[in-house]
Amino acid sequence: VNLDLTKHLTPLGYHFAPDPSSQQVCTIGGNVGNNSGGPHCLAYGVTNAHILAIEVVLADGEIVTLGGLDAEPSGYDLRGVFIGGEGMLGITTKVAVRITPNPSSVRTLLLSFDTPRDAAATVSAVIAAGIVPAAMEVMDQGITIAVENYVNVGYPRDAGAVLLTEVDGLPDGVDIDAQRISDIGREHGATDVRQAASDEERMLLWKGRKTAFGAVAQIAPNYYLHGTVVPRSKLADTLEEVYRIADEHDLAVVNVFHAGDGNLHPLLLFNGQEPGIYDRVHAAGAKIVEASLAAGGVLS
Repeated sequence: VNLDLTKHLTPLGYHFAPDPSSQQVCTIGGNVGNNSGGPHCLAYGVTNAHILAIEVVLADGEIVTLGGLDAEPSGYDLRGVFIGGEGMLGITTKVAVRITPNPSSVRTLLLSFDTPRDAAATVSAVIAAGIVPAAMEVMDQGITIAVENYVNVGYPRDAGAVLLTEVDGLPDGVDIDAQRISDIGREHGATDVRQAASDEERMLLWKGRKTAFGAVAQIAPNYYLHGTVVPRSKLADTLEEVYRIADEHDLAVVNVFHAGDGNLHPLLLFNGQEPGIYDRVHAAGAKIVEASLAAGGVLS
């Protein structure tokens, strides 16, 4: 299991960088099959960047090794071709992973905003300023309230959106980047900037983000999730279009997403027992995909 690997490595000064929201239950083999990402892949990259070699059983029963432990394995990068194949190209039996040294210093910030647009604009401004945080995650008010009900760590219930961001590296540089992000956030309408005061508080804040999908059960018994990536410059406009589409189809929607790379995860909320609801949900989902593509985005 992904998180088990990191827990084993942490005392040794290392971790496995890909950290999907399902980190507590997803397997390394599953990460390989899906080329999984996660909040901290903004700076560290998705699974493909952290796999050195894979032992694979092909459809005809042949066992092959893709990639290698050498710095520059010879031949084509069939390892890279296989990762993200969702099991269609073979069965993964062994994986050699690249482990990442733990940073010497980490600062975790929670910025509150009146609107998701302000949060999205802050994300674009931070990246434009030359800062690449380890993670930048946005949650709108609906999902933030559900998360706070679950983790009770002090997420603001009255904020229209929150931005959870983290910088890591050498202490002096981390302090400078954290201050710059705080300043940029306030310039773009942040009503509050909070820094995690301890590792325990930091872990609780991330627990809230990574259990957000499960917390949705407080709002509705069913949800329909999409994943699209749009240019950061179009993030705010696309978010507003998602809300408009949900209203047009008389559906509730909440947004929780990897804002740093423009990766949207709108969740359409509904009760599957309601007659005709799936027609509206599927129609709204299709419109959201179309809106993302029209903004210059792609499916993720």
